[in-house]
Parts: sequence; C-alpha cells; structure tokens
Amino acid sequence: MDAQAVEQAENKLRKAEKSLELLRAAENYESAEEAWSDFLLAASTIYSKLEQGSKSKGSSGGWFGRKKKERKDDPVLRYLHHARNSDEHGIERVAARGGNLIDITEGNQPLKFNERREKLILSVHDGKTGKLKAENVPAVMYGPSLQMVRVHDRRFGDHCDPPGTHLGNPLGLENDHLIGVAALGLAYLTKLVAEAKTLV
Repeated sequence: MDAQAVEQAENKLRKAEKSLELLRAAENYESAEEAWSDFLLAASTIYSKLEQGSKSKGSSGGWFGRKKKERKDDPVLRYLHHARNSDEHGIERVAARGGNLIDITEGNQPLKFNERREKLILSVHDGKTGKLKAENVPAVMYGPSLQMVRVHDRRFGDHCDPPGTHLGNPLGLENDHLIGVAALGLAYLTKLVAEAKTLV
C-alpha cells in the first residue's frame, strides 16, 4: 500500500468525521443537506485513494479487492456508495426533508431539528377490526430531519433502497435513520483506513 494514499485517505476520513459532526449539529435542512453531501463525497474519496494506493503491492491489491466486494455486498456501504453517485451524477434528492414539528404523543410539544424521542407504544390496534395487533412496541418520534430515500445511480441505472442491516446485523432503532447510517459508515471507514495503514 502506498503511504501517500493512506495519508490522503486519513485526510478524507477527517473530512468525513467533520461532516458527520455538522450533520448532527444541523439546525435546518440546508445545513444538513450540505453536510450529508460532504460526508458522502469524503467517504467515496477514501475508497478512491486506497484503490490507487493498493496498486503498488500485490498483497494490498487483493486486500482492496475484498474491501470493494464488501462495499458491494453490505447494505449500508452499498447505500452510501450509491447515494454519493446519485448526488454527484444525478439531479434527484439523496435525502428527503421529513420529520415532525411537534410531538403529538406528548401534548404537541415542539421538536427540534434532528431531535429523536424514543417511545414505547403500549398497544397497536388493527384500523379495520380494532383487534390488538401488538403491545409495547418501541418507536421513535423524529423532529424535522433528513430521511433516507431510495437512491438512483444514473451512471449504471441502479437503485438502492435504505439499508436494514450492516455487516450481517439488523440496524435496530438506534441506527435506523440517516445519521445512524452515516455513523456506521464512518466507523467502518475508520477501521478500513487503519487496516490500510498496516499494509504500508
């Protein structure tokens, strides 16, 4: 692995970290969209730098090939890749503006941008029959925030739906949202760059 490629990947990793911080701290859709776009670009560039750097040694080339396949197969990594391609080459939004202005479960209290309130829904009934369908269902009330959408990669005509698993594990409520997916991606990229550094 070329040392300069790893150094450049580390720079882009810092950019991805900063972009995720800005995404978490955003107070409006415009700031969040800019941070999301910057995060996607930095994440993609890490792969580009490491791919170029892996060409210097046969062993690092095989390593990068396995990581590239993992990105193709893993729903979170694949989603981030396709979202970046859609953002860079398409005109469709790569995130939807959504969420709620008020928390209807607690006396219509206002919700801040990016706020998440975990709830326990005591009972869920069938809308037609009125029969009890489920009890004690965990849920989340979202304030105004960016929501994941199905992304379209125009270059290859591919679509990619929001992920439900990462590295074989279900996302769970704590990560099943746009910022959670970005955080999982960043954790993976941090390990990826650390692995690349051992191959120099």
